[in-house]
Amino acid sequence: MNAAAKQLTQRNVFNGHFSDMHLSKQSCFQLVLLSAVLCSALAIIYTTNLHRMLCSQLESAQQQAHRLELQWGQLLLEQASLATPARVQQLAEDKLQMVLPTDKQTFVLRVRAQ
Repeated sequence: MNAAAKQLTQRNVFNGHFSDMHLSKQSCFQLVLLSAVLCSALAIIYTTNLHRMLCSQLESAQQQAHRLELQWGQLLLEQASLATPARVQQLAEDKLQMVLPTDKQTFVLRVRAQ
C-alpha cells in the first residue's frame, strides 16, 4: 500500500467519523475555491441557456411583428380600394337605387345680403 492510501485509511474519512476530521487552512481554501468554480460553472450554464431561450423568444416576436406589419399594409390597401369614389357611387346606384339628379331637379339657393 502506498503512503497516500495508507494515510487515507488511517484518517477517519472512511470510518464515518467526520467530526473527528480536521482540515488545514490550505484544504479549506481549496474547498472554497472548488465550490466557487463549480458555482460559477453552473451560473454560466444557466445564463447561457437563459440567453438562448430569450433569443429564441425575441426572434419569434420579431417574426410575428413582421407578419402583422404585412397584414396591416394589406388592410390599408384593401381599405383604400373599398373607399374609392367610383365604388361608393356604384354601390349607391346598385344597392340603394340612388341616381344623380338631373339639371331640372337641381336648385341653386342664393342668400340675400342685408
